[in-house]
Amino acid sequence: MVDRVECKNEACSNMILLTTATDNNGLCMPCVREIARKEKAAFIKANRKEVNDFEGITDPVEIVKLIHKKRKYDPMVHWIPCSTPTEDVYASMNEEELARTTDYLLTLLDVDFSEKAMEIALCLTFFTEANLDSCLRYCIEYHLFHDPEVFKNSPSDVRDALIELVDIDSDNRNFILLALAWIGDDAVVNLFDQWRNSPPAWKNELYIPPEDYSQEAGWELGAKGKRRDLFFEKCVKLVKKEEQSPEDIIAISQRADQCPWCNLSLINLVELRSEYLSFYNLNELDKFQVSTCEVCTAYSSNVYGVYNKKGDTEWASDNIRPEYLPDDGDSWGRLPEDCLTASGFRSPYMACSPCLPTSFSQLGGLPTWVQGSAYPKCPKCKQSMMFIFQVDREDIEENSEGIYYAFICSDCRTTATTYQQT
Repeated sequence: MVDRVECKNEACSNMILLTTATDNNGLCMPCVREIARKEKAAFIKANRKEVNDFEGITDPVEIVKLIHKKRKYDPMVHWIPCSTPTEDVYASMNEEELARTTDYLLTLLDVDFSEKAMEIALCLTFFTEANLDSCLRYCIEYHLFHDPEVFKNSPSDVRDALIELVDIDSDNRNFILLALAWIGDDAVVNLFDQWRNSPPAWKNELYIPPEDYSQEAGWELGAKGKRRDLFFEKCVKLVKKEEQSPEDIIAISQRADQCPWCNLSLINLVELRSEYLSFYNLNELDKFQVSTCEVCTAYSSNVYGVYNKKGDTEWASDNIRPEYLPDDGDSWGRLPEDCLTASGFRSPYMACSPCLPTSFSQLGGLPTWVQGSAYPKCPKCKQSMMFIFQVDREDIEENSEGIYYAFICSDCRTTATTYQQT
């Protein structure tokens, strides 16, 4: 039998070989590694430099360049972020500054197409009114389609070039279809309607019908071939509350009733009162609730509710229990209640891409799809439901991820929730 001794660390119960004890001054290898980790962390904390590239810089164009600058990771350096939110830096630019930023973007594209270039293109598209026509023509010329959202405000010649390419560029067809969906003008809507009635030869190469790409950009074809938006234009940014206070938007509140599937208390993912009801043509209600189970909605494709003329909701009989549900849901940490507050209006497109440097909790606007668009179908009328609200767990809990989404079909008094994460 091999002789072993106790680790010298009184808080450790490991038994170790004599040779290990001799080599490590009586400590086991896990304790040796933990001591080394703590020493390294203490050294980094004591000696790490703080570097502020933004100090003294007032030109928003130069600030944008620094925001998107790629910095090599160095544990001995803490890069101080810009004190102004990125979306506010872009929004502060005048026409001359936007033109300079666009010229800088063209230079990046011309020298070396990069992730940084498309980050700037996305921000210019959704945070500003910048004219990106020359950049989009460059993307067409060099077949740069991997960020289709930037084509949203394309001029007609870029749109027509995309329409020509979709038939012949099979390698980029998915991205081209998404780019067309983001343009979404009358010409695109008519084209998608034509494809719905007379599918193109390449339809079978896709996983979904070509006209269904429109949902990634927040719209779909109606029964008569018209564009039907799946979002509300009015959009309110939501931020974490510093203290509890009465609100007309209540994000996450516990209910008295229980989930029929897991027996946990249901929650109202959101409750609206006062002026916010008018956003969604719910003026006849005193309040409006979207209820769900915060655990089961993460495993079910959709959790439905129905609301009455007072705006109270209850569990819908249309809900279908998923094949798998966790058996430890009662041990999950519950979402904090009444955790968000309104922080002003913003563009409905401000958070439409998870690649945008912004916060994502909001009322109205386009949803931030993490895994791809998934608008629920109303179980009664079978129409795609309208997006109404989302809460990003990262906005309310440190080291969390995932987004809860809420939807409405006002004709059928039906709500739905779903959840996505990376």
